[in-house]
Amino acid sequence: MKDLIKTTLLGALMATAASAAFAATELRLSVETPPGHVRNLAAERWAELIEEKSGGELTVEVFPAAQLYKSADAIRALASGALDMSIQANVTMSQFEPNLSFSILPVFFGRTAEEANAILSGPIGDELGEMMAKKGINVPGPAFLFAPQHTAFTTDTPVTSYADLSGLKLATPPSPVVVGVLKEMGGAPQAAARSEIPLMLSQGQIDGMGGVTELTITGGKLWESGIQNAFADNAGWGYYMPVVSQRTMDKLSEEEQAIVRDSWAEIVGWAADHAAEELAQARAVLAENGVTVVDADPAEVATKREELLGLQNQIVTEGGMDAAFIERVTAALDGNS
Repeated sequence: MKDLIKTTLLGALMATAASAAFAATELRLSVETPPGHVRNLAAERWAELIEEKSGGELTVEVFPAAQLYKSADAIRALASGALDMSIQANVTMSQFEPNLSFSILPVFFGRTAEEANAILSGPIGDELGEMMAKKGINVPGPAFLFAPQHTAFTTDTPVTSYADLSGLKLATPPSPVVVGVLKEMGGAPQAAARSEIPLMLSQGQIDGMGGVTELTITGGKLWESGIQNAFADNAGWGYYMPVVSQRTMDKLSEEEQAIVRDSWAEIVGWAADHAAEELAQARAVLAENGVTVVDADPAEVATKREELLGLQNQIVTEGGMDAAFIERVTAALDGNS
């Protein structure tokens, strides 16, 4: 009987040890956007591929719609190790690394998707990853272009020219550069978390949004919160970056780290294509939901770009950006890199 008990206990202990040895590592991925948004879809595909490639030894649970963290809080949580993963917009992360706002500086006014993509996929893109590494955040792969940002999406007050921006209270992404540029154009911008904006709109606390994209509106169905007008001037480009807490990466084996990187490499192209397809359809979606889009006069955009270029050095300084880095971006845009 004693031998039987010993054998049973030994078997139970071995089973427990085996179970512990093969227990999956569970990671949490937080995004602020609602289900169905391209960022969420990319996150879900990334999570599924990580689990598949690891044979279930790595699992990733995706938390949408700021269930875990609002935008700025997510970045802090990544840096501290409280959050494992995310896909974040450059303007949000620019609170912690100001240079990530380079694509919304005046020098980007009117730039094409091809020009913006060339910058992200070249040496400048590599520099961005190095900058985030100093903040305790690992960038496991390339960013993908989201959409051109526009100066104003409003509720009751249509904007048909830059003169109409005067005094408008516009909620913006939490980027000093976005805020600074809109102030220079006469608006009254205020940085706000994405999750707070629908309530602010519906309660009339703000006149609209600035420095965001058509896909921001369609993804959040913000016409339901009062957005009725858009002033489209292609005032810069937004992009999304995959980010992982460096503390999380350090806990993973080299093989597991490679799985995280390789999985992103396989889905980033899909994410970019999907965002481009949604952008192509966005105007129709806005029209179907009663949002009137006014395309800015190209001559007025060109004039405004020249005006703001004269202030760009001041914007760079006040935004805490590296002037030498911005010079490299400009050189790359001009084909002199």
